[in-house]
Amino acid sequence: MKATKTELIRLARLAQKDIASGRASKNAQKAVEVLADYQNSAIELLDLTLEEAAKEQPNKSLVDSFGFLFDQALETLRFDIESGYQTASELAESIRKRLVIAIRTRAHDPATLLFLVQCFGAAKLDLGEELRGVVEHLLEEVGEANAVDFNPADPTDLFGFVADLVKQADGDPFALHSFLAESSEGLPDEHRSVMAAALLFSGEAAAVEASIGWLLDPAASVRQAFANAIEDAARKGKVTPTMLRRMITVRNWLPEDSRAALDAAIVTARRKSVSPAQWDEVDIRQLVSTGVDGSGAIGVLAHCRNKCKNVLGSLVLKHGFGVRDAWAREGMTQKEIEQTFFEAGLTDQFTIPPDFIQCSVGHFLALGHQTGLMPPFGLVQFLEAVGVSSVQPELISAASLLDTIPDGRAISANAFEELLAEGSDLVNDYCFLDSWFEVGDEVDAVLTENNTARKKREALILERVLEPRREWWAQAAAWAAYILYQAESDERWQEFYAVALAIVQKRPLHKVSLMKTVAEQTVMASQTRHMAA
Repeated sequence: MKATKTELIRLARLAQKDIASGRASKNAQKAVEVLADYQNSAIELLDLTLEEAAKEQPNKSLVDSFGFLFDQALETLRFDIESGYQTASELAESIRKRLVIAIRTRAHDPATLLFLVQCFGAAKLDLGEELRGVVEHLLEEVGEANAVDFNPADPTDLFGFVADLVKQADGDPFALHSFLAESSEGLPDEHRSVMAAALLFSGEAAAVEASIGWLLDPAASVRQAFANAIEDAARKGKVTPTMLRRMITVRNWLPEDSRAALDAAIVTARRKSVSPAQWDEVDIRQLVSTGVDGSGAIGVLAHCRNKCKNVLGSLVLKHGFGVRDAWAREGMTQKEIEQTFFEAGLTDQFTIPPDFIQCSVGHFLALGHQTGLMPPFGLVQFLEAVGVSSVQPELISAASLLDTIPDGRAISANAFEELLAEGSDLVNDYCFLDSWFEVGDEVDAVLTENNTARKKREALILERVLEPRREWWAQAAAWAAYILYQAESDERWQEFYAVALAIVQKRPLHKVSLMKTVAEQTVMASQTRHMAA
């Protein structure tokens, strides 16, 4: 069901006060939840934002609220694109083209247009070549509109802004990097390189430390240019022990074509007698993981104590992509920590040992090497928060992961067959299995072309959709088994172990009861989606 213009305006007004105050609290969250019940409204929200911004006396806070909802809709759109919906990719391209037209016609405030472009960065949705190509001119217009002689390619023009940026980020280098990385979405590579170098040589401690994040920039040219800048900084004695530790930490996270320049910077820093800072002693109070959801995502939440301060850390890993998100936040109260864990506990949560972090992050970093997804700089912050000092990329096959569960080898042949037969009962114990279904154009094509009896349709999903993704589902089941095994507490890891091993052994999927359940849920999810359309 499509949201009407009136409904979208109502939702924007509901969130307006929260957004104007700079905090997305209950009303904003409510607006997002209601928005999720409709078909994706990104293009309608873009039009409403532009319409309000074009008024003679626009309501700035309402423009910001529309933009907030537009950002949320773009993130949902990315999820649909990652799920394989061609219609979502086409909608994203339509949005890009509409923004390009709006920028070229110059009928709107350049700052508003730049804000909408930056929403792509916040949603981790690619700008595309055409939109990226007009951003540089948009930046020039923003500078002119604000009567500022500002050239993003000139470091001296950037120095004056750094102190204000550091203050806005409360001196947190990771928060500063996150803000700048999102707001620089669409900047040409050379401009991002210059911005990173400007932070490096700014003299502001937080900005200098934040600059290390550009070693993880998506563009190889930016990574290499910045590594060269760090070598220059090392020669001038401007690399601190903490910076060196982080440079060493991320070195093997980089593609091989980006390591040589960083190696040279590390060697230069060491020649200047700089030693990497020691890792802090951390007390992990609580460490939990979700199961593996239907999109392949695993979430980790950590509560630690470091130097008498509470630290909350969050990590998101995703099959088919890599390390999706990571951050840590210091100074939270015990009550805030407990509330966060309480809210997270509304879904399945499993207590895990610290060793899980090293194994899982290493695998997903290696997966990122395959997919081209660079890890976020916040991963360094998360690892520091939980005291995991060294993580090296290492891809783990489903079979190898199962080998790390020694008790699995003790399962007898008869017990193994029983576990396979009982796998469908897992949905009664684990909420994360509610999301174990396939979506995307391939599913729609199979079900649309074959409007036959339900059991026949489920068989077709097994054959045409799940079978080609056998390896993906083997990974999902193996990681679910690994998480539950690590959690102990009589969790039903054996059934997941049996499912994963059966898939690895090339057993027919229709003989694996949990995979039959996935097929059933796929048919039901498709029907529900089409009813809501």
